Amino acid sequence: MVKIMDFKKNCIPQVSEKHYKENYDGLNRFISYYYQIEIAYNLNVKNVLEIGVGNKTVSLILKNRGIKIVTCDFDPALQPDYVADIRNLPFEKSSFDLVMACQVLEHLPWSDASTAIFELSRVTQKYAIISLPYSSIYFEMIIKLPFLKNIFKKPHIDFCVRLPIFFKKFKPTIEHYWEIGWRGFSIIAIRKELKKYFRIIEEKRPILNTYHHFFVLEKSDN
Repeated sequence: MVKIMDFKKNCIPQVSEKHYKENYDGLNRFISYYYQIEIAYNLNVKNVLEIGVGNKTVSLILKNRGIKIVTCDFDPALQPDYVADIRNLPFEKSSFDLVMACQVLEHLPWSDASTAIFELSRVTQKYAIISLPYSSIYFEMIIKLPFLKNIFKKPHIDFCVRLPIFFKKFKPTIEHYWEIGWRGFSIIAIRKELKKYFRIIEEKRPILNTYHHFFVLEKSDN
């Protein structure tokens, strides 16, 4: 049963449910899924809250791996377990081992980002995974040869140079209020907000998907 909670009146779905069915799952999206799933699985957690369900690919795979997962979204058409606002989550303090909010915060005004991050820290017992869009001018090169795994202990070498678009102001779209990399939204500013409530364990730039930037976080004792 979908549980619908009170949420802010300005929570209006920015896309229809068809957005997650028609041409949604391209290569870049599956690369992002891989990082979400592997990071969550490697944290060795038992129960997870996923905020922003998309088409439920991530939650289904994590369930198949034996992880208990609860889904939450403010769009009832996506049929999450809970319909609620990330700025006012309907869960008790430290309810989950891990909270995931991948490609979610940019759908809120920047002025609300800190409130949402606090809510993530409140309901997680230990970890959070956040991914955000990172706009940049970049060059990426991947080298994959048979002997590389024996030498470097990994199947490929990934080289990337990324230049944020700091010289331009971001123009909000129908979906995004802001993105990392534009003037006023530097990655330093994002880290500052995250560090109010979390310790940044790791940052990951997905191979072949430079647009998604991952933060692996541990709840701070502050």
